Amino acid sequence: MSTEKVDLLLKYILALAARNDRGERDLGPIHLVKYVYLADLAYARKTGRTFTGVRWRFHHFGPWSEEVYKRIKSVVTEIQAKEIIIQNPKIEDDIVRYRLETGNEELLIEQIEKVLPLEIVLPLKEMISKYGNDTSSLLHYVYITKPMLKAAPGEELDFSVEYQEQKETQDLSAVKEKKIPPDRLQKIREEIQKRLKEKRKHVEKEYVEPQPPPIYDEVYFKGLEELDP
Repeated sequence: MSTEKVDLLLKYILALAARNDRGERDLGPIHLVKYVYLADLAYARKTGRTFTGVRWRFHHFGPWSEEVYKRIKSVVTEIQAKEIIIQNPKIEDDIVRYRLETGNEELLIEQIEKVLPLEIVLPLKEMISKYGNDTSSLLHYVYITKPMLKAAPGEELDFSVEYQEQKETQDLSAVKEKKIPPDRLQKIREEIQKRLKEKRKHVEKEYVEPQPPPIYDEVYFKGLEELDP
């Protein structure tokens, strides 16, 4: 794992969140970890490997890395983000949120975007703007990403499935542009599907997306921590 790259992403995520509406700027550890995962996923979709080198695993109902979680405190201190403590009568422990409000978020974003790959910048901007600190929606989204659907609880996540699917789509698009006859195009499509199936069959598992989707909120995750510290 590259600690430098993890820290860079955490800073960028907090800075982007500062652009959101006031009620969506505060991010908790759950949000930060999931956004780092989504950054790795976006990078792997284009390159076949993660950006940070983190070994993600299927923990309960989402991707998790203890190493990423442990970097949050030091990053928050370094960029002088504000720690917000929220008391909730439904749970024993307080809820923690972090907010960057130094007024330097635009400068920080500009500096980080000079070194962060474009494959990460655009997807992160879109997702942080869309989900903000909406825990339930964010966790539902990461739960149905391909590495999660191909793994079982406790297993390490395989990011190559995203790259293979992306490559398959690109290959088919390239073939269509060459105006190959329909019968030949169908044979090529079948061959691609066959090769992908052979590569995945040793990790292929059947999963069904829950309906309705489960609700992931702070009470839920605090309860999980009590059951599985």
